[in-house]
Amino acid sequence: MFFHIEHTTEYVYSEPATEAFSELRLRPRDSHRQKVSRHSTQVQPSVLVESYLDYFANYVESISIPFRHNKLVVTSVCDVATQTLKDPLSGLDLSLSEARQIFGERRREVHDFLRSSHYVQFTPELHAMSRELLPPVKNFAEAMKDLNSHIHKSFKYQPGATDVKTSVPEFLKVGKGVCQDFAHLMTALCRLAGIPARYVSGYIESENLAQSPDEAAPAQLIGAAASHAWVEVYTPNHCWVGFDPTNNIMEGEHHVQVGIGRDYHDVPPLRGVFKGRKQQSLSVQVRVIRTQLAPESGMTTET
Repeated sequence: MFFHIEHTTEYVYSEPATEAFSELRLRPRDSHRQKVSRHSTQVQPSVLVESYLDYFANYVESISIPFRHNKLVVTSVCDVATQTLKDPLSGLDLSLSEARQIFGERRREVHDFLRSSHYVQFTPELHAMSRELLPPVKNFAEAMKDLNSHIHKSFKYQPGATDVKTSVPEFLKVGKGVCQDFAHLMTALCRLAGIPARYVSGYIESENLAQSPDEAAPAQLIGAAASHAWVEVYTPNHCWVGFDPTNNIMEGEHHVQVGIGRDYHDVPPLRGVFKGRKQQSLSVQVRVIRTQLAPESGMTTET
């Protein structure tokens, strides 16, 4: 599938900021399941945009505004082609215990995705949940699908019930939250069972899901109004396979990856500081539009 994505973030300050610095993680990743053909970043006020790859190979852009300004507007525009990995769990006829033995061969490679992290904190309650939902004798593929479904059915999606700083233990207490919370919980339970899991930020299409009479349209998906989040689990055949507990589906061609990390702390769309009064207002608009033709090649960065 081909998508045109527009993501606009606007900060308005109560009084002019004298300077500001921000990191942007808005450009989608290139991988075996998706390809970015065009990307541009526009910043107002106009400044130089520098780019680099971070520790997890996510695309990062940085901006510095060394003068007074009343607001900051960042708009990311890109064209992305996605494809589905067919039957990514096929042939994995082994238990969770057997899978853990295989992971031992690549423990250094997956070390970051087996530990607790900034928002994925381990507690006795989570240990107990992991033991109950992911027993060692259970089939690996079946266990991952069942866990994805269990989280979807057991917790309520409710914007405003949590915020970007909510940890997994806090989410368990309120029992409702957003895609970030669903993803953090599944990540924690997998890691506690010895299954490497990483957090994924990105976008998901929710409108015009069927393009032809022969294409079945899934139920309305959650997450397109803003950035979305899901989980990738490392499999015994050394692949990262995505699960979306918010929607109870596996990652597919309706998903567009932007960043991966240990949790949200590693991949916020925009992180920065400014010098001035604390009061500011934030607005975010995201549009994920399916296109009929393959986007033109080439990538540019504009200021």
